[in-house]
Amino acid sequence: MQFLKTLVLIMIAVVFVVFAYNNWQAVTVDLWGGLELVTKLPVLLLLTFLAGVLPAWAYHRTAMWRLKRRLATLEANQARTAATPVAAPAPSPATEFADHAEPEPVLRSV
Repeated sequence: MQFLKTLVLIMIAVVFVVFAYNNWQAVTVDLWGGLELVTKLPVLLLLTFLAGVLPAWAYHRTAMWRLKRRLATLEANQARTAATPVAAPAPSPATEFADHAEPEPVLRSV
C-alpha cells in the first residue's frame, strides 16, 4: 500500500513539473488598492492549491489528534478498571430466598 501511495505522489509531481515547464509565463494578478502581483503561473497555481488544502489538512490532523487522545483515555480507564478486583456483594436476606420462590403466574387477556 505504501508503494502505491508513493507511486501516485511521484506521478502527480511529474505531471506538475511538466505543466510548470510548459506554462512558465508571467501572469498579473490584480490585488486590492490598485496593487498588482506579477508571478509565474505554476507558482500561482501551487499557492492556490496550498491555500485550499492546508486548512482541510489542519482540520483532519486536529480531529485525528483529538480522537487518538480520547481513545488513549478510554483505554487507560479500561485497563485501570480491569486491574482492580471487584468484590462480590454480600447476599442480602431478601435475595437469599429469591432463588427458591415460586414463579409468578402469567395472566393472558383474551
